[in-house]
Amino acid sequence: MIGNAGETEFDLRFQVFGIPVRVHPLFWAMAAFIVWQSADDPKLKLLGVGCVFVSILVHELGHAITLRRYGFPSEIVLYAMGGYATSTHLSTWKRVLVSAAGPGAGFVLYGLLWGMEYSLVESNSALLQNRALVYCIQLLQRINLYWGLMNLVPCLPLDGGHIMEALVNRYFPGQSPLRVLQISILASGAVAIWAVQDIQSRRFLLFIFGYFCATRVIAYNEMQGRR
Repeated sequence: MIGNAGETEFDLRFQVFGIPVRVHPLFWAMAAFIVWQSADDPKLKLLGVGCVFVSILVHELGHAITLRRYGFPSEIVLYAMGGYATSTHLSTWKRVLVSAAGPGAGFVLYGLLWGMEYSLVESNSALLQNRALVYCIQLLQRINLYWGLMNLVPCLPLDGGHIMEALVNRYFPGQSPLRVLQISILASGAVAIWAVQDIQSRRFLLFIFGYFCATRVIAYNEMQGRR
């Protein structure tokens, strides 16, 4: 979500459905930070890192597969604050759909996991006694639900920001750069203020959206200074 990831000798590379995937080392540090307090057992924390990896990969596959559906090549990079699928110039509604496909893929995975958990509970399955399995199912649900919702906030560089930018460019072309920054500042600032209300459990959101808000304010002031 933030910047581009330069290549390193420690990158993990593979393909999914013919789509090249590169995992930057900083991704693992970010994943560990996210799940560090999700469990006391180091083995569960390691599983948690895997859950973050699967969730972000599914999110980016939503973007990349949709891009390929429109005939454009794409590759996925998992980086410090999430990841990105390389893109190209698209029409307004194709850009909206490609941007929405990432959170959408996560919501589909969330629904499948919810259905799995519901079935296990209803059948009183012995699998519910497996602490690692229950931990992974519940953590994957939380990540895919909240990561998707967070990404729909209309603030660049999130998916919601790209959707908002595409619509503003289409319907307010003469004012689009400033409008996009203004909306990004308001949206990210509102989430940061909300996160402050419970900083203990929302510090990740405060860090992310505080950063987004600060950088958009700087960009806005620079743009105003050039006018």
